[in-house]
Amino acid sequence: MFSEFTFEAAHKTTPDTPLHGHTFKVKVVLTGEPHPVFGWSHDLLEVEPVISALRKKVDHSYLNDIEGLEIPTLENVAGWFCRHLDQAIPGIDRVEVRRGLEGAGEGVVFRNRR
Repeated sequence: MFSEFTFEAAHKTTPDTPLHGHTFKVKVVLTGEPHPVFGWSHDLLEVEPVISALRKKVDHSYLNDIEGLEIPTLENVAGWFCRHLDQAIPGIDRVEVRRGLEGAGEGVVFRNRR
């Protein structure tokens, strides 16, 4: 099962990089034993508030000012989400972060290595 969301943010990846922004798309993939009745591994009504709280921290922000994202590369953004989500939700398999238009973007997959 997975949950996807987007957020808007500005950042600089190196001191020489000009300040710029993106629409980031995040996909959180969850794994676990299926519920015997419903079949899901996670109840999205429990997962969504955790994801929403993290999204609010980054949405319409300057990523470099967020603790742990001082160097906000795609890899570091995905790892930041994975580490924070893993503290609150069991079964985080991976976090995918992409930016750019469909068919013309780039992204990264960060696998949780518990």
